[in-house]
Amino acid sequence: MPDSTAQSYKINFKIIDWMRGLAALYVVFNHSRGFLFTSANEFAEKVEPKAQWHWWERLDFIVMQHANLSVEFVTLFFLLSGFSIAHSLNNEHKVSAFYKRRFVRLYPPYLLGIIWAFAVFLIIRSFASDVFLKTIEGHLPLDYEYKKFGSLKTILFNLLYMPIGNYLTPQYWSLPYEVIFYLSIPWFIRRFRLYGVLTVGIFIYGCIRFGALVLDTDDALTVHLFNHEILTFYLPQYFIDFNLFFLIGFLFYKYKDIFIRKFMLNKWLSIAILFVLFEAMVMIKAYKFHNDPNKITDMIMVLFTFILIFGSLKYNIRIKWLEWIGGFSYTLYVTHVASIFLVKMIAYKMGFHFYDIYNLYSWYFGIVVSVLCAYLLYYAAEYPSMKYLKKLRIKKREEAQVYTAATAIVTAETEEPGIQK
Repeated sequence: MPDSTAQSYKINFKIIDWMRGLAALYVVFNHSRGFLFTSANEFAEKVEPKAQWHWWERLDFIVMQHANLSVEFVTLFFLLSGFSIAHSLNNEHKVSAFYKRRFVRLYPPYLLGIIWAFAVFLIIRSFASDVFLKTIEGHLPLDYEYKKFGSLKTILFNLLYMPIGNYLTPQYWSLPYEVIFYLSIPWFIRRFRLYGVLTVGIFIYGCIRFGALVLDTDDALTVHLFNHEILTFYLPQYFIDFNLFFLIGFLFYKYKDIFIRKFMLNKWLSIAILFVLFEAMVMIKAYKFHNDPNKITDMIMVLFTFILIFGSLKYNIRIKWLEWIGGFSYTLYVTHVASIFLVKMIAYKMGFHFYDIYNLYSWYFGIVVSVLCAYLLYYAAEYPSMKYLKKLRIKKREEAQVYTAATAIVTAETEEPGIQK
């Protein structure tokens, strides 16, 4: 029999918010580094030999080397999504209502990200027309990418969560996997044990069949739709490499009371282990897998996330500035690469290259600009969506209270008084 005295923990989702903020900020950290600095080797070859680097330059390159885990921090997003969706489904028994909330929550910011990418293309065309119209630093004119992004085919696919031609929105690669999970999980949980066994089995098969690297689309069955490899890119990769992380996040929530109660690490030991795991991921990915996405560092991220979630919930650890970023983390995720290209344009107008930037510190400026732009853009789409969802929750609560009161009155009126048993 279950222990009726076992404590049931109420989740403070402000704690989950700062983890979302951490994940989004790290992805910005990675992309800003990638787009706003060339490479250590090119810097050493064309600007300053390694032997002449000052200590602060060496420190900066060490920091840069820790920016190689963007896919792993997207995995953190997937785990947190599974955790949050389990909570959402636990409080919503109508599948249609669940879908409506997901659509309202996610689609307007998603559209905003596409619109922002168009806006940045046009800003660059207005203020750096030579980048837009000429071959610069061996790269085709930016107008080439703009025309692909603005084609009817690309727009339609992007509107349907099948991103193509996404030069200023490359981070959109992860969003179809989120959508597949949201669409399928209300049905899968009806056969949750079978779903879990199949998910783990397919993941193990993927490890045996394709090895430790994340599935390459060339290794999967290809089905073309208008020359776009829909089935290749999404379904095999989802089931072999990513569905497991949504499932694990779901299980984290399902058994949260046990995990919190049994969590034995103290706060400082948890922080120390998180640091070691982070360094292990950086080193393994860099030296074992040459920075390619792989299942080993993804599974280390699962352990990292377990300690992060349950250590933070156990000791009520809150990081206010990351909570602030977490509040608009989705907007930050869908808009940040376009914002980084604004910084590329500014750097170009200041006399730097547009593509091969050799300034050691411009990428920090890219992080700041991305966060500030996302905070402002948040009020255009994500904030109204959240406000509307809050109204829906209040309305639902009021309807439930009215229903409960009406049921109590009907029950009282139908009871026959005076009957003794």
